[in-house]
Amino acid sequence: MAKDLLIHPAAAPGERAHAAAPPLIELRDIGRHYRLGDIEVRALDGVSLAIQTGEFVAVIGQSGSGKSTLMNVLGCLDNPSSGQFLIDGQDASHFGPDELAALRRERFGFIFQRYHLLPHLDARGNAALPAVYAGVSAADRSKRAEQLLARLGLGDRLHHKPNELSGGQQQRVSIARSLMNGGQIILADEPTGALDSASGAEMLKLLRELNERGHTIILVTHDHQVAAHARRVIELRDGHVIRDTGTPVDHQVQAQATEAAPLARTSWWRRLQAQWREAFASGVQSLKGNRLRTALSMLGISIGIAAVVSILALTTAVSGSIEKDVSGFMSGRIMVWRGNPNLPPGSQAQAFRPTDLEAIRGLAGVKAVSTEREAQMTARHGARDSMVSVLGAESDTLAMRKLKVDQGRAFLPNDFDAAAQVAMIDEKARDNLFKPGEKVVGRTLLINPMAAPGSDAMTALPMGAPPPLGVAFPVTVVGVLKADTGGIVSFGSWLGQVFVPHTVFSRKLDLRTDADQFNVLLDFTVPPAEVKRHIEYRLRALHGAEDFGVWSAEEEFRKFQQVTGAMALLFAGVGAISLLVGGVGVMNIMLVSVSERTREIGIRMAVGARQRDVRLQFLVEAVLLCCLGGLFGVLLSWLAAQGINAAQKDLRVEVSWAALGVAFAVSSLVGLIFGTLPARRAAALSPVDALARE
Repeated sequence: MAKDLLIHPAAAPGERAHAAAPPLIELRDIGRHYRLGDIEVRALDGVSLAIQTGEFVAVIGQSGSGKSTLMNVLGCLDNPSSGQFLIDGQDASHFGPDELAALRRERFGFIFQRYHLLPHLDARGNAALPAVYAGVSAADRSKRAEQLLARLGLGDRLHHKPNELSGGQQQRVSIARSLMNGGQIILADEPTGALDSASGAEMLKLLRELNERGHTIILVTHDHQVAAHARRVIELRDGHVIRDTGTPVDHQVQAQATEAAPLARTSWWRRLQAQWREAFASGVQSLKGNRLRTALSMLGISIGIAAVVSILALTTAVSGSIEKDVSGFMSGRIMVWRGNPNLPPGSQAQAFRPTDLEAIRGLAGVKAVSTEREAQMTARHGARDSMVSVLGAESDTLAMRKLKVDQGRAFLPNDFDAAAQVAMIDEKARDNLFKPGEKVVGRTLLINPMAAPGSDAMTALPMGAPPPLGVAFPVTVVGVLKADTGGIVSFGSWLGQVFVPHTVFSRKLDLRTDADQFNVLLDFTVPPAEVKRHIEYRLRALHGAEDFGVWSAEEEFRKFQQVTGAMALLFAGVGAISLLVGGVGVMNIMLVSVSERTREIGIRMAVGARQRDVRLQFLVEAVLLCCLGGLFGVLLSWLAAQGINAAQKDLRVEVSWAALGVAFAVSSLVGLIFGTLPARRAAALSPVDALARE
């Protein structure tokens, strides 16, 4: 039986000669078991051995003997299922992933059969990789890498990528990498397996030289001729040690080699910077290496960001324009009119007398009270006539109705004082009464209070108005008006409008002193809602009943702002759906990337990367991908805004710097959220499993 052939290392003569020297590595009854379905595989079963500092040990055995599993345990790539694994007397059997990573980083160097170099890094970058995770400054690690590569005959290959190097040269780069952080213990897994005989012999010579310089070499091989170069041979079969020649009697610990001296560590801040730079550089290289996939992933994020930014920019522009237009008409205004549908049958609503208006003017918070008189009449110019709304205008009427002078002039104070028979007409009245291109300013209109023959316009005259005079009276057009709303909102009448001074309206068209409606302008010293309550209370006291209606434009304007804000959020939410889809696409791509780069993750872990280093790398890559997509999305939305602005002049759409900042913030957040799962999956990989995958 294999157990009967076991020679315990304690029985070796060399061991007895060095019993006083504490072993560098000691395994006590180590077991490593796996489950394959219902079958338990004992890759290592009760292995005990001790390795002294500076030994050159070969672990030999056929495939399935457990030698690779033993190497993984010795190199802190895997934890044993049972037993104790001590390094310098420190039990590492139950260390966590980051503690094992620290041991690999500070004590071990690995030389793999397939080199395991990162394809996107040059020779110097591959050699310097372990020092990144050790917190060595960029200058120091580059200098050390150049020195090691030059000593190994690769001084002229510093900037060559792995695919530009021969197999022997790649293996030399892996040796330089193993020595980067000192390489007190060098584990070589079938180092000559992928080399020709000449390169293999050179590799074994290098290993002997490293051993002579004080490095502890553990060579794993199935070739007895390769194992013969070691000074101690440990043979495995079926997870058991069946032969151990023991530590040589003449073994002496050599002085520490120059390259084994650890490099100076920098401050925690510089270590953090180095890790971030490495993560960023790795992310850039990965994205460049898969350009088409990167572009497609960016497209999803770009569409989402472009949708959100464009919708927000468009809704902001529209709502801002509408609010600007509406605010001038609604803000700071309370409208009061005669009549109430809730009056008892037979009750008659009273008109507003001058004393009522004076009482309202005396209320706190009231800036002014303006009456608004309007009637539907017939206007004639030459052979053309048209039904129009004739309004008695005051000095602030144009501003309140969001109108501005397009041709001619507005009313002057003298027009009001002298009750001048002048008029301003809007564009609709101009089109109805004048020929296209015909001069308007200075022409005379005939305003007829009588309704047009055959029409029922008389019913549209103000309630309680005196009988029409029956005589058309002339007015001179002094101005043509147009909407002052950018063409988005219009407060005009469905009829053409003719404005005359309110003094003319009162003397020529409506002789009443009472008013059917009036507007209250606020000074905002009192809240609009409170002013509205005071108006209602005062008018009920004066009329003895609520025979009027009151509408607070200020309150409605605030509601309007809330509605437009809610609509903007709703539309942004619709756009965010596409961003969500893009984020899911990024997560999917990053999961694929983790699957494709499993061996790279294993290499990084083998040279000392902690789980948080791997998480950082993939999170940075996801955020970088999303931020690039966000930048392209902002560019798309800016181009869309320019197209909208070029197609029309009424609405100005702008993509602000704030939108750019929000886009990057949202992109980063999407990268963090949807990159977390792939990053966690990458960090959770076992170094052994990761290195075993292709």
